[in-house]
Amino acid sequence: MPEIMQLHPRNKDLASCSKESSSSEAPEPHLEPSSLFDRCWRQYSLCREHLFTDHTTQIASAIQPLLSGTDQRSLVEAGCGPGFYSRRLAARFPQLQITGIDLSEQLLFRARERARLSGLRNCRFVRADALALGDFPCQVDVVVASRLFLILSTPALALNAIFTSLRPGGLCFIAEPTSAWSAGIPLLLMKLSERLDRCPTPLEHLPKSHVLSTNDFETLVETQPWRSIRIWKDRQYHCAVCKKAS
Repeated sequence: MPEIMQLHPRNKDLASCSKESSSSEAPEPHLEPSSLFDRCWRQYSLCREHLFTDHTTQIASAIQPLLSGTDQRSLVEAGCGPGFYSRRLAARFPQLQITGIDLSEQLLFRARERARLSGLRNCRFVRADALALGDFPCQVDVVVASRLFLILSTPALALNAIFTSLRPGGLCFIAEPTSAWSAGIPLLLMKLSERLDRCPTPLEHLPKSHVLSTNDFETLVETQPWRSIRIWKDRQYHCAVCKKAS
């Protein structure tokens, strides 16, 4: 999940609102490493897939009521990284059309490959800025934002973009770490990898994590006019399920 510091929309691919999966086989992209997350994508993927808390069950429980009818529903995982939740939810809910967005091409490539190997045809992954979600031309039913605000300099703007992208009655699931130590593990591993490769990133270019206090988390969530908000705290995360008015 790369640091997103500017309001530059990168959702050209997203704008088509195509239902076509982007998980088809493709050659690994040969790109200049545009960020620490591109250069150290393996380390971040390891953390996301094996160390971070898995909230799939809580997300599935929250969105289950939306899937009771025959209408097709859509979900966006903002800052999806290697597509952890997109792939798990796509496997659990084949009727759900899922789009994972991120700025790291290397992490997106891993997400596409993992989805392809799992035979998932109802999820795709495109390069897009979470701050540009408000420009999404087709409103979505659910947005999942896990560890997204941790690395954003303007979290309220990102949450407003998420709110705007949701259809009336849509849901947003938010999970943010409570511990600065656990939140910093992936960045630490990536920085160590950079040093071992003898190409350390200049300090001013390193992403910075900002762990929200309980009060800051609640204040952030309440910046939007949700119809209902449910907030709780587990061992390592602040969590919230927010519903937009119908």
